[in-house]
Amino acid sequence: MPGSAGRRYRHGRLRPPGRRQGLSRRSKADGGVSPSESIEEKTMSKLDKITEKVMKFAQLRYVKIIMNAFMGIAAFSIGASLFSLVKSIPIGPWQAFLTTSGFGNILSIPINMVSNLYAIMVVLCVGYETAKSFGQRPLPAAMVAFGSFMIVTPFEATVSLVNEAGETITGLAGNVLSLSVLGSQGIFVAMICGLIGARLYVFLLEKNIKIKMPDSIPPSVAGMFETMIPAGLVFILFMAVRMGFAQTVYGTMQSFIYTMLQKPLMGIGANPIGAALYLMSGKLLWMFGIHGDMLTYATLGSIRSAATQANMAAFAAGEAAPYLEWAMLTPITNVGILGLTILLLFSKAKQYKSLGQLSIATSIFNITEPVMFGFPIILNPIMALPCVLCPGICVMLTSLVMRMGLVAPMTGVALSNVIPTPIYFWMATNSISGLIWGLILVAVSVAIFFPFFKIAEKAAMKEEQAESETEAITVSK
Repeated sequence: MPGSAGRRYRHGRLRPPGRRQGLSRRSKADGGVSPSESIEEKTMSKLDKITEKVMKFAQLRYVKIIMNAFMGIAAFSIGASLFSLVKSIPIGPWQAFLTTSGFGNILSIPINMVSNLYAIMVVLCVGYETAKSFGQRPLPAAMVAFGSFMIVTPFEATVSLVNEAGETITGLAGNVLSLSVLGSQGIFVAMICGLIGARLYVFLLEKNIKIKMPDSIPPSVAGMFETMIPAGLVFILFMAVRMGFAQTVYGTMQSFIYTMLQKPLMGIGANPIGAALYLMSGKLLWMFGIHGDMLTYATLGSIRSAATQANMAAFAAGEAAPYLEWAMLTPITNVGILGLTILLLFSKAKQYKSLGQLSIATSIFNITEPVMFGFPIILNPIMALPCVLCPGICVMLTSLVMRMGLVAPMTGVALSNVIPTPIYFWMATNSISGLIWGLILVAVSVAIFFPFFKIAEKAAMKEEQAESETEAITVSK
Protein backbone atom coordinates (compact mmCIF):
# COMPACT_ATOMS: atom_id res chain seq x y z
CA MET A 1 0.00 0.00 0.00
CA PRO A 2 1.51 3.31 -0.97
CA GLY A 3 2.92 5.26 1.91
CA SER A 4 1.97 2.75 4.58
CA ALA A 5 2.86 -0.92 4.28
CA GLY A 6 6.22 -0.13 2.77
CA ARG A 7 7.43 2.04 5.64
CA ARG A 8 8.91 0.24 8.62
CA TYR A 9 10.73 0.75 11.83
CA ARG A 10 14.18 -0.56 12.24
CA HIS A 11 14.03 -4.26 13.19
CA GLY A 12 11.10 -4.62 10.76
CA ARG A 13 8.40 -2.86 12.79
CA LEU A 14 5.67 -0.94 11.09
CA ARG A 15 6.18 2.81 11.27
CA PRO A 16 3.10 4.89 12.13
CA PRO A 17 2.24 7.69 9.68
CA GLY A 18 3.97 11.00 10.12
CA ARG A 19 7.45 9.79 11.05
CA ARG A 20 9.89 11.74 8.91
CA GLN A 21 12.73 9.56 7.74
CA GLY A 22 14.99 12.55 7.15
CA LEU A 23 14.92 13.54 10.82
CA SER A 24 16.16 10.12 11.82
CA ARG A 25 19.00 10.29 9.31
CA ARG A 26 20.12 13.74 10.43
CA SER A 27 20.19 12.75 14.09
CA LYS A 28 22.35 9.75 13.25
CA ALA A 29 24.58 11.84 11.00
CA ASP A 30 25.20 14.22 13.88
CA GLY A 31 26.31 11.26 15.95
CA GLY A 32 23.58 11.58 18.56
CA VAL A 33 20.16 10.21 19.43
CA SER A 34 17.23 12.58 19.81
CA PRO A 35 15.23 12.42 23.08
CA SER A 36 12.08 11.50 21.16
CA GLU A 37 13.89 8.62 19.49
CA SER A 38 15.19 7.41 22.84
CA ILE A 39 11.68 7.41 24.32
CA GLU A 40 10.39 5.66 21.23
CA GLU A 41 13.01 2.93 21.46
CA LYS A 42 12.25 2.36 25.15
CA THR A 43 8.53 2.16 24.39
CA MET A 44 9.07 -0.28 21.55
CA SER A 45 11.35 -2.37 23.75
CA LYS A 46 8.57 -2.69 26.34
CA LEU A 47 6.06 -3.54 23.62
CA ASP A 48 8.41 -6.20 22.31
CA LYS A 49 8.58 -7.83 25.76
CA ILE A 50 4.79 -7.82 26.12
CA THR A 51 4.36 -9.20 22.62
CA GLU A 52 6.88 -11.95 23.32
CA LYS A 53 5.00 -13.04 26.45
CA VAL A 54 1.64 -13.02 24.70
CA MET A 55 3.04 -14.97 21.77
CA LYS A 56 4.48 -17.57 24.14
CA PHE A 57 1.04 -17.98 25.70
CA ALA A 58 -0.58 -18.30 22.26
CA GLN A 59 1.90 -21.03 21.36
CA LEU A 60 1.25 -23.11 24.46
CA ARG A 61 0.37 -26.64 23.43
CA TYR A 62 -2.98 -26.85 25.19
CA VAL A 63 -4.05 -23.35 24.14
CA LYS A 64 -3.43 -24.34 20.52
CA ILE A 65 -5.32 -27.60 21.06
CA ILE A 66 -8.41 -25.76 22.34
CA MET A 67 -8.11 -23.15 19.57
CA ASN A 68 -7.87 -25.75 16.81
CA ALA A 69 -10.69 -27.80 18.30
CA PHE A 70 -13.14 -24.92 18.35
CA MET A 71 -12.08 -23.88 14.86
CA GLY A 72 -12.89 -27.42 13.73
CA ILE A 73 -16.39 -27.16 15.19
CA ALA A 74 -16.95 -23.83 13.43
CA ALA A 75 -18.14 -25.62 10.27
CA PHE A 76 -21.11 -27.09 12.15
CA SER A 77 -21.97 -23.72 13.72
CA ILE A 78 -21.77 -21.99 10.34
CA GLY A 79 -23.98 -24.66 8.80
CA ALA A 80 -26.61 -24.18 11.50
CA SER A 81 -26.37 -20.40 11.14
CA LEU A 82 -27.57 -20.70 7.53
CA PHE A 83 -30.84 -22.20 8.77
CA SER A 84 -30.98 -19.54 11.50
CA LEU A 85 -30.55 -16.94 8.78
CA VAL A 86 -33.51 -18.25 6.79
CA LYS A 87 -35.68 -18.57 9.88
CA SER A 88 -34.90 -15.07 11.19
CA ILE A 89 -35.66 -13.05 8.02
CA PRO A 90 -37.74 -10.20 9.55
CA ILE A 91 -40.48 -10.09 6.93
CA GLY A 92 -44.04 -10.39 8.27
CA PRO A 93 -45.54 -12.71 5.63
CA TRP A 94 -42.50 -14.99 5.77
CA GLN A 95 -42.70 -15.28 9.55
CA ALA A 96 -46.42 -15.98 9.32
CA PHE A 97 -45.77 -18.71 6.75
CA LEU A 98 -43.15 -20.34 9.00
CA THR A 99 -45.62 -20.42 11.88
CA THR A 100 -48.72 -21.63 10.02
CA SER A 101 -46.99 -24.18 7.79
CA GLY A 102 -44.78 -25.69 10.44
CA PHE A 103 -41.77 -25.08 8.24
CA GLY A 104 -40.25 -23.03 11.06
CA ASN A 105 -40.10 -26.18 13.21
CA ILE A 106 -38.32 -28.00 10.39
CA LEU A 107 -35.74 -25.22 10.14
CA SER A 108 -35.16 -25.55 13.89
CA ILE A 109 -33.99 -29.17 13.55
CA PRO A 110 -30.40 -28.40 12.40
CA ILE A 111 -30.24 -25.52 14.88
CA ASN A 112 -31.23 -27.87 17.70
CA MET A 113 -28.82 -30.51 16.41
CA VAL A 114 -25.84 -28.20 16.87
CA SER A 115 -26.94 -26.51 20.09
CA ASN A 116 -28.09 -29.72 21.82
CA LEU A 117 -25.14 -31.90 20.75
CA TYR A 118 -22.40 -29.31 20.91
CA ALA A 119 -20.58 -30.95 23.84
CA ILE A 120 -20.19 -34.16 21.81
CA MET A 121 -18.52 -32.20 19.01
CA VAL A 122 -16.25 -30.51 21.55
CA VAL A 123 -15.02 -33.72 23.18
CA LEU A 124 -14.38 -35.38 19.82
CA CYS A 125 -12.46 -32.41 18.40
CA VAL A 126 -10.47 -31.79 21.59
CA GLY A 127 -9.51 -35.46 21.83
CA TYR A 128 -8.58 -35.51 18.15
CA GLU A 129 -6.40 -32.39 18.38
CA THR A 130 -4.74 -33.59 21.59
CA ALA A 131 -3.51 -36.83 20.01
CA LYS A 132 -2.55 -35.00 16.83
CA SER A 133 -0.47 -32.54 18.85
CA PHE A 134 1.52 -35.44 20.38
CA GLY A 135 2.02 -37.22 17.07
CA GLN A 136 -0.36 -40.12 17.78
CA ARG A 137 -3.25 -41.41 15.70
CA PRO A 138 -6.01 -38.89 16.40
CA LEU A 139 -9.16 -40.89 15.64
CA PRO A 140 -8.72 -43.60 18.32
CA ALA A 141 -7.89 -40.88 20.87
CA ALA A 142 -11.04 -38.98 19.92
CA MET A 143 -13.08 -42.14 20.46
CA VAL A 144 -11.46 -42.72 23.86
CA ALA A 145 -12.21 -39.12 24.84
CA PHE A 146 -15.82 -39.55 23.72
CA GLY A 147 -16.11 -42.78 25.71
CA SER A 148 -14.71 -41.03 28.79
CA PHE A 149 -17.28 -38.27 28.42
CA MET A 150 -20.16 -40.71 28.09
CA ILE A 151 -18.98 -42.67 31.17
CA VAL A 152 -19.39 -39.61 33.41
CA THR A 153 -22.65 -38.59 31.70
CA PRO A 154 -25.82 -39.55 33.63
CA PHE A 155 -28.22 -41.84 31.77
CA GLU A 156 -31.26 -40.46 33.53
CA ALA A 157 -33.28 -37.27 33.36
CA THR A 158 -36.29 -35.61 34.91
CA VAL A 159 -39.20 -35.87 32.47
CA SER A 160 -42.83 -34.76 32.42
CA LEU A 161 -45.50 -36.95 30.84
CA VAL A 162 -49.22 -36.41 30.32
CA ASN A 163 -51.44 -39.43 31.02
CA GLU A 164 -54.78 -40.26 29.41
CA ALA A 165 -56.59 -38.24 32.03
CA GLY A 166 -54.65 -35.12 31.05
CA GLU A 167 -52.63 -35.09 34.23
CA THR A 168 -48.95 -34.14 34.10
CA ILE A 169 -46.68 -36.63 35.85
CA THR A 170 -43.09 -35.61 36.58
CA GLY A 171 -40.45 -38.13 37.56
CA LEU A 172 -36.97 -39.47 37.03
CA ALA A 173 -36.61 -41.63 33.90
CA GLY A 174 -33.74 -44.07 33.44
CA ASN A 175 -31.87 -45.16 30.31
CA VAL A 176 -32.30 -41.74 28.71
CA LEU A 177 -29.87 -38.95 27.89
CA SER A 178 -30.68 -35.37 28.79
CA LEU A 179 -29.88 -32.99 25.92
CA SER A 180 -28.89 -30.36 28.47
CA VAL A 181 -25.72 -32.26 29.41
CA LEU A 182 -24.90 -32.88 25.75
CA GLY A 183 -25.38 -29.23 24.81
CA SER A 184 -24.26 -25.96 26.30
CA GLN A 185 -24.21 -27.20 29.91
CA GLY A 186 -21.78 -29.98 29.07
CA ILE A 187 -19.13 -28.00 27.19
CA PHE A 188 -16.72 -27.63 30.12
CA VAL A 189 -16.97 -31.32 31.00
CA ALA A 190 -16.42 -32.17 27.33
CA MET A 191 -13.24 -30.08 27.27
CA ILE A 192 -11.93 -31.73 30.43
CA CYS A 193 -12.70 -35.24 29.20
CA GLY A 194 -11.28 -34.48 25.79
CA LEU A 195 -8.00 -33.19 27.19
CA ILE A 196 -7.49 -35.64 30.07
CA GLY A 197 -8.92 -38.73 28.37
CA ALA A 198 -6.91 -38.28 25.16
CA ARG A 199 -3.76 -37.20 27.01
CA LEU A 200 -3.82 -40.25 29.29
CA TYR A 201 -4.39 -42.47 26.26
CA VAL A 202 -1.39 -40.90 24.50
CA PHE A 203 0.71 -41.20 27.68
CA LEU A 204 0.00 -44.93 27.99
CA LEU A 205 0.88 -45.47 24.35
CA GLU A 206 4.15 -43.58 24.77
CA LYS A 207 4.99 -45.82 27.76
CA ASN A 208 4.32 -48.89 25.58
CA ILE A 209 1.47 -50.02 27.84
CA LYS A 210 -0.25 -51.83 25.03
CA ILE A 211 -0.54 -55.19 23.29
CA LYS A 212 2.36 -55.49 20.87
CA MET A 213 1.51 -57.34 17.70
CA PRO A 214 3.96 -59.01 15.29
CA ASP A 215 5.06 -57.01 12.26
CA SER A 216 3.23 -59.45 10.01
CA ILE A 217 -0.14 -58.25 11.35
CA PRO A 218 -1.76 -55.52 9.18
CA PRO A 219 -1.47 -52.05 10.77
CA SER A 220 -5.26 -51.60 10.92
CA VAL A 221 -5.64 -54.82 12.95
CA ALA A 222 -2.57 -54.12 15.10
CA GLY A 223 -3.85 -50.64 15.89
CA MET A 224 -7.11 -52.09 17.15
CA PHE A 225 -5.34 -54.38 19.65
CA GLU A 226 -2.90 -51.63 20.71
CA THR A 227 -5.84 -49.43 21.69
CA MET A 228 -7.47 -51.98 23.99
CA ILE A 229 -5.34 -51.68 27.14
CA PRO A 230 -4.81 -47.85 27.12
CA ALA A 231 -8.50 -47.26 26.39
CA GLY A 232 -9.57 -49.71 29.08
CA LEU A 233 -7.36 -48.07 31.72
CA VAL A 234 -8.68 -44.59 30.82
CA PHE A 235 -12.27 -45.84 31.07
CA ILE A 236 -11.58 -47.38 34.49
CA LEU A 237 -10.27 -44.01 35.72
CA PHE A 238 -13.37 -42.17 34.54
CA MET A 239 -15.62 -44.83 36.04
CA ALA A 240 -13.94 -44.08 39.37
CA VAL A 241 -14.56 -40.36 38.78
CA ARG A 242 -18.24 -41.04 38.14
CA MET A 243 -18.54 -43.14 41.29
CA GLY A 244 -16.79 -40.44 43.30
CA PHE A 245 -19.17 -37.68 42.19
CA ALA A 246 -22.13 -39.98 42.85
CA GLN A 247 -21.22 -39.84 46.56
CA THR A 248 -21.41 -36.03 46.66
CA VAL A 249 -24.39 -33.69 46.86
CA TYR A 250 -23.89 -32.85 43.17
CA GLY A 251 -24.45 -36.42 42.01
CA THR A 252 -22.66 -36.06 38.67
CA MET A 253 -19.54 -34.46 37.26
CA GLN A 254 -21.69 -32.35 34.92
CA SER A 255 -23.67 -30.91 37.79
CA PHE A 256 -20.52 -30.11 39.77
CA ILE A 257 -18.64 -28.44 36.88
CA TYR A 258 -21.68 -26.49 35.72
CA THR A 259 -22.54 -25.26 39.22
CA MET A 260 -19.03 -24.47 40.46
CA LEU A 261 -17.26 -23.35 37.29
CA GLN A 262 -19.21 -22.88 34.09
CA LYS A 263 -22.27 -21.06 35.41
CA PRO A 264 -20.28 -18.50 37.50
CA LEU A 265 -17.92 -17.78 34.60
CA MET A 266 -20.83 -17.31 32.21
CA GLY A 267 -22.49 -15.08 34.80
CA ILE A 268 -19.40 -12.86 34.94
CA GLY A 269 -19.44 -12.41 31.19
CA ALA A 270 -23.23 -12.22 30.82
CA ASN A 271 -23.35 -8.50 31.51
CA PRO A 272 -22.27 -5.36 29.65
CA ILE A 273 -18.94 -5.01 31.46
CA GLY A 274 -17.90 -8.64 30.94
CA ALA A 275 -18.84 -8.57 27.25
CA ALA A 276 -17.04 -5.25 26.78
CA LEU A 277 -13.86 -6.56 28.41
CA TYR A 278 -13.98 -9.65 26.19
CA LEU A 279 -14.06 -7.57 22.99
CA MET A 280 -11.59 -4.95 24.23
CA SER A 281 -9.00 -7.55 25.21
CA GLY A 282 -9.10 -8.96 21.68
CA LYS A 283 -8.51 -5.55 20.11
CA LEU A 284 -5.75 -4.80 22.61
CA LEU A 285 -3.83 -7.88 21.48
CA TRP A 286 -4.18 -6.72 17.87
CA MET A 287 -2.04 -3.73 18.83
CA PHE A 288 0.90 -6.11 19.26
CA GLY A 289 0.40 -7.85 15.94
CA ILE A 290 -1.45 -10.81 17.47
CA HIS A 291 -4.81 -11.98 16.12
CA GLY A 292 -6.54 -10.99 19.34
CA ASP A 293 -10.02 -12.17 18.39
CA MET A 294 -8.65 -15.64 17.75
CA LEU A 295 -6.65 -15.75 20.99
CA THR A 296 -9.49 -14.54 23.21
CA TYR A 297 -11.77 -17.11 21.58
CA ALA A 298 -9.20 -19.81 22.33
CA THR A 299 -8.99 -18.85 26.00
CA LEU A 300 -12.64 -17.92 26.59
CA GLY A 301 -14.24 -19.74 23.68
CA SER A 302 -15.82 -22.37 25.90
CA ILE A 303 -17.73 -19.67 27.81
CA ARG A 304 -18.81 -17.87 24.65
CA SER A 305 -19.76 -21.12 22.94
CA ALA A 306 -21.83 -22.24 25.92
CA ALA A 307 -23.68 -18.90 25.95
CA THR A 308 -24.15 -18.97 22.17
CA GLN A 309 -25.56 -22.51 22.17
CA ALA A 310 -27.91 -21.63 25.03
CA ASN A 311 -29.11 -18.61 23.05
CA MET A 312 -29.57 -20.72 19.92
CA ALA A 313 -31.59 -23.30 21.83
CA ALA A 314 -33.79 -20.52 23.20
CA PHE A 315 -34.22 -19.08 19.69
CA ALA A 316 -35.24 -22.46 18.29
CA ALA A 317 -37.78 -22.81 21.12
CA GLY A 318 -39.11 -19.27 20.58
CA GLU A 319 -37.86 -18.07 23.97
CA ALA A 320 -35.88 -14.97 24.97
CA ALA A 321 -32.09 -15.16 24.77
CA PRO A 322 -30.75 -15.94 28.28
CA TYR A 323 -27.38 -14.28 27.55
CA LEU A 324 -28.24 -11.00 25.85
CA GLU A 325 -24.76 -9.45 25.78
CA TRP A 326 -23.09 -12.54 24.32
CA ALA A 327 -25.66 -12.52 21.51
CA MET A 328 -24.54 -9.06 20.36
CA LEU A 329 -20.78 -9.66 20.26
CA THR A 330 -20.56 -10.84 16.63
CA PRO A 331 -22.02 -7.73 14.93
CA ILE A 332 -20.13 -5.36 17.25
CA THR A 333 -16.67 -6.95 17.08
CA ASN A 334 -15.53 -5.13 13.93
CA VAL A 335 -17.97 -2.23 13.64
CA GLY A 336 -15.20 0.14 14.74
CA ILE A 337 -13.02 -0.77 11.77
CA LEU A 338 -15.97 -0.04 9.48
CA GLY A 339 -16.22 3.43 11.04
CA LEU A 340 -12.50 3.98 10.48
CA THR A 341 -12.78 2.80 6.87
CA ILE A 342 -15.51 5.38 6.22
CA LEU A 343 -13.13 8.07 7.50
CA LEU A 344 -10.40 6.71 5.23
CA LEU A 345 -12.76 6.90 2.28
CA PHE A 346 -13.21 10.66 2.74
CA SER A 347 -9.64 11.42 3.84
CA LYS A 348 -7.64 14.31 2.39
CA ALA A 349 -4.48 12.19 2.54
CA LYS A 350 -4.04 10.34 -0.75
CA GLN A 351 -2.66 7.18 0.83
CA TYR A 352 -5.58 6.95 3.25
CA LYS A 353 -8.19 7.65 0.60
CA SER A 354 -6.73 4.92 -1.61
CA LEU A 355 -6.77 2.48 1.32
CA GLY A 356 -10.39 3.39 2.06
CA GLN A 357 -11.43 2.76 -1.54
CA LEU A 358 -9.71 -0.61 -1.54
CA SER A 359 -11.00 -1.80 1.84
CA ILE A 360 -14.54 -0.41 2.12
CA ALA A 361 -16.11 -3.53 0.59
CA THR A 362 -14.25 -5.91 2.90
CA SER A 363 -14.91 -3.76 5.98
CA ILE A 364 -18.65 -3.76 5.29
CA PHE A 365 -18.54 -7.55 5.51
CA ASN A 366 -16.39 -7.48 8.69
CA ILE A 367 -13.11 -8.49 7.03
CA THR A 368 -10.72 -6.12 8.77
CA GLU A 369 -7.23 -7.31 7.84
CA PRO A 370 -6.75 -4.82 4.94
CA VAL A 371 -7.20 -1.90 7.34
CA MET A 372 -5.46 -3.51 10.33
CA PHE A 373 -2.30 -4.12 8.31
CA GLY A 374 -2.62 -1.45 5.64
CA PHE A 375 -3.23 1.61 7.80
CA PRO A 376 -1.56 0.17 9.92
CA ILE A 377 -3.38 -0.08 13.23
CA ILE A 378 -0.93 -2.67 14.55
CA LEU A 379 1.81 -1.05 16.68
CA ASN A 380 0.18 2.33 16.04
CA PRO A 381 -0.07 4.21 19.37
CA ILE A 382 -2.33 6.89 17.88
CA MET A 383 -5.08 4.44 16.91
CA ALA A 384 -4.71 2.05 19.85
CA LEU A 385 -7.11 3.86 22.17
CA PRO A 386 -10.13 4.14 19.82
CA CYS A 387 -9.58 0.64 18.45
CA VAL A 388 -9.72 -0.85 21.97
CA LEU A 389 -12.47 1.37 23.37
CA CYS A 390 -14.89 1.35 20.43
CA PRO A 391 -16.28 -2.21 20.76
CA GLY A 392 -16.59 -1.83 24.53
CA ILE A 393 -18.56 1.41 24.21
CA CYS A 394 -20.80 -0.10 21.53
CA VAL A 395 -21.61 -3.13 23.71
CA MET A 396 -22.46 -0.94 26.70
CA LEU A 397 -24.71 1.32 24.62
CA THR A 398 -26.43 -1.60 22.90
CA SER A 399 -27.12 -3.37 26.18
CA LEU A 400 -28.51 -0.13 27.64
CA VAL A 401 -30.96 0.64 24.81
CA MET A 402 -32.15 -2.95 24.61
CA ARG A 403 -32.73 -3.28 28.33
CA MET A 404 -34.56 0.05 28.30
CA GLY A 405 -36.82 -1.23 25.54
CA LEU A 406 -35.75 1.40 23.01
CA VAL A 407 -34.48 -1.32 20.65
CA ALA A 408 -35.83 -4.83 20.29
CA PRO A 409 -33.63 -7.35 22.17
CA MET A 410 -31.51 -9.98 20.45
CA THR A 411 -33.45 -13.17 19.75
CA GLY A 412 -30.40 -15.38 20.32
CA VAL A 413 -30.06 -16.42 16.69
CA ALA A 414 -26.48 -17.08 15.57
CA LEU A 415 -25.71 -15.69 12.12
CA SER A 416 -22.61 -15.53 9.96
CA ASN A 417 -20.01 -12.97 11.05
CA VAL A 418 -19.69 -11.62 7.49
CA ILE A 419 -23.21 -10.17 7.55
CA PRO A 420 -22.95 -6.33 7.73
CA THR A 421 -23.62 -4.96 11.21
CA PRO A 422 -26.91 -3.09 10.50
CA ILE A 423 -28.38 -6.07 8.63
CA TYR A 424 -27.18 -8.45 11.37
CA PHE A 425 -29.00 -6.41 14.04
CA TRP A 426 -32.09 -6.24 11.84
CA MET A 427 -32.23 -10.02 11.47
CA ALA A 428 -31.06 -10.84 15.00
CA THR A 429 -33.73 -8.63 16.59
CA ASN A 430 -36.41 -9.36 13.99
CA SER A 431 -37.20 -5.64 14.09
CA ILE A 432 -36.55 -2.52 12.05
CA SER A 433 -35.30 -0.92 15.28
CA GLY A 434 -32.32 -3.28 15.10
CA LEU A 435 -31.46 -2.03 11.61
CA ILE A 436 -31.64 1.58 12.75
CA TRP A 437 -29.52 0.84 15.79
CA GLY A 438 -26.91 -0.90 13.63
CA LEU A 439 -26.61 2.26 11.52
CA ILE A 440 -26.33 4.35 14.68
CA LEU A 441 -23.47 2.14 15.91
CA VAL A 442 -21.60 2.75 12.63
CA ALA A 443 -22.03 6.51 13.20
CA VAL A 444 -20.86 6.13 16.81
CA SER A 445 -17.76 4.29 15.60
CA VAL A 446 -17.01 7.09 13.14
CA ALA A 447 -17.31 9.63 15.99
CA ILE A 448 -15.02 7.64 18.30
CA PHE A 449 -12.27 7.30 15.70
CA PHE A 450 -12.62 10.83 14.24
CA PRO A 451 -10.32 12.87 16.55
CA PHE A 452 -7.59 10.24 16.52
CA PHE A 453 -7.88 9.77 12.78
CA LYS A 454 -7.46 13.51 12.18
CA ILE A 455 -4.16 13.41 14.08
CA ALA A 456 -2.90 10.57 11.91
CA GLU A 457 -4.27 12.23 8.77
CA LYS A 458 -2.51 15.50 9.52
CA ALA A 459 0.80 13.68 10.00
CA ALA A 460 0.26 11.69 6.80
CA MET A 461 -0.47 14.84 4.79
CA LYS A 462 2.73 16.46 6.06
CA GLU A 463 4.63 13.37 5.07
CA GLU A 464 3.09 13.37 1.60
CA GLN A 465 3.95 17.04 1.20
CA ALA A 466 7.55 16.43 2.26
CA GLU A 467 7.88 13.54 -0.17
CA SER A 468 6.45 15.60 -3.04
CA GLU A 469 8.92 18.39 -2.29
CA THR A 470 11.79 15.88 -2.25
CA GLU A 471 10.67 14.46 -5.58
CA ALA A 472 10.41 17.98 -7.06
CA ILE A 473 13.96 18.79 -5.98
CA THR A 474 15.22 15.51 -7.43
CA VAL A 475 13.50 16.19 -10.75
CA SER A 476 14.87 19.74 -10.94
CA LYS A 477 18.38 18.44 -10.44
